[in-house]
This record gives sequence, C-alpha cells and structure tokens, in this order.
Amino acid sequence: MTVKKAYKNTSVNIIKIFKALKPSSDDSEGFITVSEIARRSKLHKWTVSRTLDIYMNAIVDIVQPPELEALGLQVKLVKLTKPDMTAQQVISYLKMRSKINP
Repeated sequence: MTVKKAYKNTSVNIIKIFKALKPSSDDSEGFITVSEIARRSKLHKWTVSRTLDIYMNAIVDIVQPPELEALGLQVKLVKLTKPDMTAQQVISYLKMRSKINP
C-alpha cells in the first residue's frame, strides 16, 4: 500500500495561503483568484491550486464559474469558509488532519 506523502513545505504553504486569503475575507472582498493568492503569498499558481484542492478544501469555498469554463478558461475563485477563522485554528485543523490521514 502506498502512502501519499506531503511535500516538506506543505504546512508553511497552507499558512501562507491562509494569510493571503484572510484580508479578502475581512474586507468583504469575497472570492479571489488563485493567481491573486499566488501573488500575495509569493507561491507558484500550481502550488496554490494543488494545496487548496488537496489540503484546504474543508476550510475554503472554491467556485469555478461554468460560464468561464464554456469559454475555455480554467478560473478558480476562492474564499475562506469562515471569515473569522484564525491562523491558530488552521494549525489545529492541520494537526487533526495529520492524525486522521497520516
């Protein structure tokens, strides 16, 4: 049986992404794109997209507008599920998740 192994910086990347999303949820900005999250967090777009899909799907809302997909555009719009979430809660979530899915 193979075990999926996280990259060594996954926890750091999750916190960077959370910190990039937090101001938009505080300002009622709403959804922001993966590209904007990548710019704010100084991570590659692929890293942001993958981290959101695999590790953060329980704490973010992701929308892919079908109108844009019909035009051939793959755009993900992202926001925190709970705008009042803290970095400490994200760290607790990561610890709990690692115990469930080692």
